[in-house]
Amino acid sequence: MIFSWDEAVAARARAIGLELGSGTVHSLVVHAQSVLRENGLLHLTAIDQPAAFVDRHIGESLEGARLLDEAASGTLVDLGSGNGYPGIPIALVRPRLAACLVEASEKKAAFLRAAIAAAGVPGSVLARHVTRAQDLAEIDAIAILVTRAMGDWERVVPRLAAKLGSGGKILLWAGVEAGRVLERDAWRRYRLVARHVLQRRERSFIYELVKED
Repeated sequence: MIFSWDEAVAARARAIGLELGSGTVHSLVVHAQSVLRENGLLHLTAIDQPAAFVDRHIGESLEGARLLDEAASGTLVDLGSGNGYPGIPIALVRPRLAACLVEASEKKAAFLRAAIAAAGVPGSVLARHVTRAQDLAEIDAIAILVTRAMGDWERVVPRLAAKLGSGGKILLWAGVEAGRVLERDAWRRYRLVARHVLQRRERSFIYELVKED
């Protein structure tokens, strides 16, 4: 049986209550196929089976998008973007957000520039290793900060508090251990709103936080 990317993506979105237009589905598929096409050279993912790819990369990104209001606007920063998940799907589903994908690897950053152009995502890519707020000098205020599987997130994200606007939101894809991290004093400027379990992933979550005034 031939795998239908479009049908699989649309079904995964419907399973979490999102109805996506055909154009959005197509853009999500274009991005996914570009990741798999370049994977051998850039090592963008360990998941190379289409069904699993849709479920994990696209689906789990859409679960984050669902947590944002349809009218969400401002700058969306995907920290340690790598293959473009979750930033590109979120930007496609919440188009009032201006995406900024941050990736330390020059080769992966070049891939991301091509990926957002091909998928029709208005946004930019910063090829930079970010460890503090000053590293994001071009950005006045972050409305939404997302990060998924970025190394050292537990130390870097607290240092970026000055870049989040009042009420700015953080979505963090992480396991159960993140709960203990968020209790550290370094995270005192953020308030945990909720911990959302990912579909079919009993020990993996999206942690939703907001910056305290």
